[in-house]
Amino acid sequence: MSNPKKASEQSELFHSSHLMVLITFTLCTALLIGESILMGWELFILPLICVGVIICWVVHFRQDASPVFRVRIYGILMMCTAFFYGIHQTSTFDLAIVMAMLIVLFTTTGMKELITMCQITYYGTMAYNLSVMAYNGESFDTLAITRISLHLVLIFVVGWFSKLIIDRWMQVIANSQDEIVQLTEATERLNDFLANVSHEIRTPVNAVIGLTSICIDKSQNREIYGDLVAVREAGRRVADQISDILDYSELDRKKAVSNNEDYMLSSVLHDLVTELRVIKSKEVELIIDVDPAIPAVMNTDVSKLKKILRALISNGLKYTKKGGVYVRIVCEKQSYGVNLCIEVTDTGIGMSEYELEKVYDSFYQADSGRARMGGGLGLGLAIVSGFVSLLGGFMTITSKPEHGTTVNVSLPQKVIDPTGCMSVAHPDELILGAYLHFEKYSDPQVRDYYNSMVLNIVKGLGVQMHRVNNPEDLKLLHSTIHMTHLFVAEEEYESNVDMIEEYAKDMIVVVVANDDFKLVSGSRARVMEKPFYCFPVVSVLNSSIHDKQTAGFKMFCKGVRALVVDDEPMNLVVGKSIFKSYGMEVSTVISGQESIDICREQVFDIIFMDHMMGGMDGVEAMKRIRADVAGKNGEVPIVALTANAMSSAKQMFLAEGFDGFVSKPIETDELERVMRQVLPKALVTYEEIDENAVPQTDYEEMRKESSPKLSVISLRELLKPYSVDTDTGMKYCMGDFDFYKALLVQFATESEEKIPLIGRYYESSDWKNYEILVHALKSTSKMIGAGTLSESAKALEMAAKEKKEELITENHYPMMGEYSHLAKGLDAILAEEIEAAREEKKKTEKEVNEETSEAEDEILEFSAGEDTPEKGNDDEEIIEFIPEDEEGGVEK
Repeated sequence: MSNPKKASEQSELFHSSHLMVLITFTLCTALLIGESILMGWELFILPLICVGVIICWVVHFRQDASPVFRVRIYGILMMCTAFFYGIHQTSTFDLAIVMAMLIVLFTTTGMKELITMCQITYYGTMAYNLSVMAYNGESFDTLAITRISLHLVLIFVVGWFSKLIIDRWMQVIANSQDEIVQLTEATERLNDFLANVSHEIRTPVNAVIGLTSICIDKSQNREIYGDLVAVREAGRRVADQISDILDYSELDRKKAVSNNEDYMLSSVLHDLVTELRVIKSKEVELIIDVDPAIPAVMNTDVSKLKKILRALISNGLKYTKKGGVYVRIVCEKQSYGVNLCIEVTDTGIGMSEYELEKVYDSFYQADSGRARMGGGLGLGLAIVSGFVSLLGGFMTITSKPEHGTTVNVSLPQKVIDPTGCMSVAHPDELILGAYLHFEKYSDPQVRDYYNSMVLNIVKGLGVQMHRVNNPEDLKLLHSTIHMTHLFVAEEEYESNVDMIEEYAKDMIVVVVANDDFKLVSGSRARVMEKPFYCFPVVSVLNSSIHDKQTAGFKMFCKGVRALVVDDEPMNLVVGKSIFKSYGMEVSTVISGQESIDICREQVFDIIFMDHMMGGMDGVEAMKRIRADVAGKNGEVPIVALTANAMSSAKQMFLAEGFDGFVSKPIETDELERVMRQVLPKALVTYEEIDENAVPQTDYEEMRKESSPKLSVISLRELLKPYSVDTDTGMKYCMGDFDFYKALLVQFATESEEKIPLIGRYYESSDWKNYEILVHALKSTSKMIGAGTLSESAKALEMAAKEKKEELITENHYPMMGEYSHLAKGLDAILAEEIEAAREEKKKTEKEVNEETSEAEDEILEFSAGEDTPEKGNDDEEIIEFIPEDEEGGVEK
């Protein structure tokens, strides 16, 4: 008998034969029923045989049992049927032929036990028949003996030969499996090698990009500045290719995972367009057409969605030398949300049927010869296909040589906010004019793309637009219709500058142009950099002619009195520095109660409130400030300042009564957007930046002021072993190196108190305070660029919030190990600065203790001088001094 496991593997390999066996059994049963009726055999047996066939089919369709068990049932019932057929005298010598056929049939199952069963059944049936013949006195002549012997040998030989075939099959399959295993291992080793090499290359490439950025900031020479920018862009392209290798390696090893999050399509396209402008040729038009009905907020793996879009569009741009690339994004409602449908069409070289078949293969490129049209590794569509499948979608490609290519992708999305992704405030009040001469494009497809995009914007937003093709029609349009907005192409503007600048005095004029276009001096028009697509158009339509363009201007809030509330000193340092850079007058407090107290004494223009604080949280503090009749800030805008960046958290804070929401670490764009919303317009000003000046930072001055032993570059290298991304930290410090060093010093010194305190809360299972401390650690570690530690703290914060003690126990010590390792590393790297900070802290504590001691002595002297005997016991005033608590503070 075969090994069950081996039999199971064989059954999987020969699975297609199982249905063949069952069909053969059914046909043979039908023939047997017919012959039984004609020959007058025992008819009462036939219903039993039919029941056996029915049982086989039921077992087959239900799939309850394993494939091996099902085939064994078929075999046993077939042998019973064959025995019934063979015991009749007329079938004695026919049985050998039937059994030989069954042996051949069972050979296809790869189960030798069934062949043995056939042989045993045949020999048993023949033994029964010979016994009956002998009992009935029949004589066995030479012919009968010869025939019987021949049939017995035939069944033995056929069975032996079938088993030999199965053995050979198994051997071939085993060898093939060994080869597959070897090839799989070789592929995995290759993928591991690619991944390791990519990681190793990424480090110096990141260094090149970072150092080049620093040199760009320091460069005074315009020509050198341009060369450095080119070097940085080349480094970024290499970094993108390394990222492609890592993505492909993950997909090939089946290790890619989907990390879903809420996102807005407008943000994805904004980032994507910024990246694509670098690679887009001026001779190729990029048209992005988005359906305004697409939900505002959806949920998917946004990083993979962005890579899918980038790969498809960049592929179209790479293989299109003349014409354009048209991107159409719409949605289809489904029970689970929507299908995001993406269509990317180009007018490029196209592909043949052979190339279409090979396009999904890794490292394949349609122009893979020496004279290639574009760069790349040939992984783009293979990665796109893998990501699309991972996200539960599908992709189709149609193409013809010299007629371009169309790629369609459909991705399922959960809907978070079903509101349309774009809208205008008062569409009935808008009258748009467009001096866009699309006929200037020689390719008719590009003209159709632009016409479709403009038509979809107008219909989707519910506005009216009048388009003209020449200056005479524009003059007529201006004299007959009062337009609110006029969109003009670059060439049309340059040929009619005076007329269009005159129109810009009483309407918003937008010039759609390439990145190197400059308006005339003193122009009132605005520039919309190509590609011309819906979201920038909506932004313009929602503005008025009196709105100040922020491009080329820096925002200030000079004189604005801001209060920052956070129980984490490091967050207060960062917040104070950032808000001061806008010209604000900043005050800070470290608790919700202190914020209430200071709001009774001072007036503020805006309050930034942390959420998770010990004692009174930010929500309660905000509500008390609002309700405090003795306070002076009941109507002041209060903005939630928290590390919880989920859109659901944002809605929660707004529902609780906050006026705005900014996630930590603070992103400048998000902060400015919120301040524009909540502050009176009179408090927000803009100062023009010299666009011709080379971008500068104060690195050189900072280096003069800071320790000569440490620079941005050396600090970056020293912190790499501790998984600290200094570029991220510098970004959150707005490029201020001294400020960043100060944060690192404060992070290290605070760890001396926080590490034992977190451990104490862990040992006592005080998950509420544990959650507060790891929440603060999540924010501060992210602020200095320690992303790995921040993610570990975030996981423990969520576990503490949900009181998942097993998860906390599993991850607490690894996280604390990371924390301690980083703190010790900073202590070694910034030894002098940290020691100075400790001395300053000791000095401050000593002064506080001396002042406290003097106050205690004065109170004791006062108490000793009281004439207590003259007072009754009921009138005594007892003053009790409480020693310092664990935090070092004195309770009053």
